[in-house]
Amino acid sequence: MKKSVFSFALAGVFILGVASEAASLQAELIMPGGRSWKGLVVSRDGDWVEFSTGATKPIRVGADTIEELVFEVNIDQEKINEMNRNREYERIIAALDSALEPYAEYSDIPSNLVKYNSILMELHYKTKNYDKALEIAQKIAMDERDPELQDQSRVYQALSLIDAGRSEAAEELLAEFGWDQDLSDDSSPQKLYIAAKLMVLKERYADAMELVAKVVAFNSQDPEWMQPAELLCAEVYTELGMYDSAEEVIREISLLYKNTNEDDLAQQLKIRIEELRAEKELIESTESEEV
Repeated sequence: MKKSVFSFALAGVFILGVASEAASLQAELIMPGGRSWKGLVVSRDGDWVEFSTGATKPIRVGADTIEELVFEVNIDQEKINEMNRNREYERIIAALDSALEPYAEYSDIPSNLVKYNSILMELHYKTKNYDKALEIAQKIAMDERDPELQDQSRVYQALSLIDAGRSEAAEELLAEFGWDQDLSDDSSPQKLYIAAKLMVLKERYADAMELVAKVVAFNSQDPEWMQPAELLCAEVYTELGMYDSAEEVIREISLLYKNTNEDDLAQQLKIRIEELRAEKELIESTESEEV
């Protein structure tokens, strides 16, 4: 299966700019002090990396002394975006894994591949592979070159722990980030949303509804958090047995966010509500007959 996915990748979704030598990878080697060379990453030997500029024999560089490796990888971002819009998450993961496989032994060295790992982090979360999403997120969090990606990785660390049901670990993480404090109206939407998710996990539904309501009320122009917040609102209504309210929110999601991940999840929730209604009616009918 891996072979077929790799063939698919080469067919146009992901085009790898690799060196003429099978084991070598085109890259720019950046060392401390702004020194840099373009050439080939020839091989890895434990703590050492062999690098060749082509003019002389390869040099050996300590892996932990390298500031960054900028690999010449050409990945079709537009194609990724298109597949993401179509929610072809598993397909993207499989193709990206194959495309990045030649670089695996250099994964401990700072490189320009972190942006693709951030995509994998998000997609593993969306496909409920929380352990893998958490693993990637923790690694990205250690990379200080891009503060924005670091912040994103912290979000996915928290979400992965919560959705995996690990409430104690999630609470510890939120305390470490300071996200368990000052949950006021003007707090960031991601902070409010994550806190609300944790309250749902702890079955503190009234607190969850208060927090998610703040996201909806004060961040209407932020679709990144409005969409999941409205879905969470429907989920809380469902947990409270307020099925009519939940279905009303689901209708709004389908109208406003058609063909999105939240719409897909909302339709799954709608099916669950129908099942819960049927169970409730059966219980009530049985109790009525017993009386």
